[in-house]
Amino acid sequence: MQIKTKLKSILDRDGFLRVRNVLNFNKDLKPILNDMEYVMDNLVHKFAPEHMKEKIFKYNFRKKYTYISKLNIYDLDQYFNTRLPRDHVKKDSDYFATHSLWNLIKHKKILDVVEQILGPEILSNPVQNTRIKQPEKTLPKKSIFDGLSGRTPWHQDAAVLSTKGQKNTELLTVWIPFTKTTKKNGCMITIPGINKLGLLNHHSGYKGQVEIKNSDLLNLKKVVYLEADVGDIVLLHRHSAHCSIPNKSNSFRISADLRYNK
Repeated sequence: MQIKTKLKSILDRDGFLRVRNVLNFNKDLKPILNDMEYVMDNLVHKFAPEHMKEKIFKYNFRKKYTYISKLNIYDLDQYFNTRLPRDHVKKDSDYFATHSLWNLIKHKKILDVVEQILGPEILSNPVQNTRIKQPEKTLPKKSIFDGLSGRTPWHQDAAVLSTKGQKNTELLTVWIPFTKTTKKNGCMITIPGINKLGLLNHHSGYKGQVEIKNSDLLNLKKVVYLEADVGDIVLLHRHSAHCSIPNKSNSFRISADLRYNK
């Protein structure tokens, strides 16, 4: 079925689209942050010194996460990511899967927008992420380009699929900010219309993340900064080349990239 809507026309032309005021912070996003804080409390219980625990439990979200980020917890980001680890998946591997997140994935207002792109038959694609992007000055050097807590390299979302999936899956990314996203705290950037080139050549980065080959050439192009307010959603075409810039602020930003296909 050929789908023709205004949103789809813009997405096919530019490769990206911001839709304003889709979600309500308190009803739709805060429950997920509450669940993230529950995970933090478990990490405090497991890794913090005994004499500090009661004090840390009383910290607010930001202060608590700042504290646990300094505890040298192996693969800390994975506790807050809804996607399984890239490698060495075990039956007890940690990942973030909560009812609150499922409510977001199947949120009617999101699906109403997605339907205008994909049509009425919509599948939730498992290639999804939730992430807490820390201020770059607080990160160890090995994490600066890791794609989760640090910068995300230039890539296209279709490239993370199998060869068969790359050819046959009409993938749509719905990127959701839980905190206001600006140039200063490391928003995404993209190149308008580059999606029309189709799938570019990719390779694996140093931590296994997918990156566009010779991506330095993209830095010479005119880019658009995908700044967004809480409540907005940003749609990305599967062939939109995009990355995130460094978080130069003093605070972290939180986001989810949900993915759907026909």
